[in-house]
Amino acid sequence: MKVLSWNVNSLKIRYEQLGQIITEHGPDVISLQETKTQDDNFPERLLKDQGYDSIFMGQKTFNGVAILTRLSFENIIYNIPNFEDAQKRFLSLDIHYQNKKIKIMNGYFPNGQSLDSDKFVYKKKWISALISYIQDNRSDALLMGDFNIAPNDIDCHEPEKWINTVLTSNEERDLFNKIIKLNYVDTYRKLNPNEPGYTWWDYRMAAFRRNLGLRIDHILASHTLMPYVKKFDVLKEYRKIERPSDHAPILLTMSF
Repeated sequence: MKVLSWNVNSLKIRYEQLGQIITEHGPDVISLQETKTQDDNFPERLLKDQGYDSIFMGQKTFNGVAILTRLSFENIIYNIPNFEDAQKRFLSLDIHYQNKKIKIMNGYFPNGQSLDSDKFVYKKKWISALISYIQDNRSDALLMGDFNIAPNDIDCHEPEKWINTVLTSNEERDLFNKIIKLNYVDTYRKLNPNEPGYTWWDYRMAAFRRNLGLRIDHILASHTLMPYVKKFDVLKEYRKIERPSDHAPILLTMSF
């Protein structure tokens, strides 16, 4: 089973690139973040022609999440339960694969802007609400998306420049670790203990060419699924092409 996660930074702009990924890799499940697409404009019919059911919620010009699946599914949840939020940032559903039922959770975590901003307060509240939701879940599960958190110094270029900044602060890393302690494993870091694995590069300062990146996109797996995790790919070639997202897609391969 292949599961892909990607912050597309506008599905309208990146739709053809998504088609290339589908052709090349054939994911069974795709989680998209920052679709920036209102529901009336979501390309549901086109994706259906490619074999995917689409579950989505969006807003104009920012936010928006979607899960595309070739597998049967149930129990759709829009937004984090018991957390009132006008922003469209979280989707969850259960998929069926062979004899497994796996919860798929797709999150576009808030950026936070700066440590002294209201947006950072919102980020902490959002993640705390997510933790409250998932702490009662002990089923087979994958939590994925753009976390907007680089968990450790190895996940940052020149980590000394990121001290006390958003995406790398101790508060954010503590929240990430709280999620991990709820029965989850950082699949990339488990398979690649010594490789940075950057997934995001700023559009400015020739950051991609200079490899000035951060690893802020993640797929976490419950401990029960780790025996089936075989491979994790950062599809950096999609950051090299014309009009790329600033995020590379990430692909988890599992074998049951």
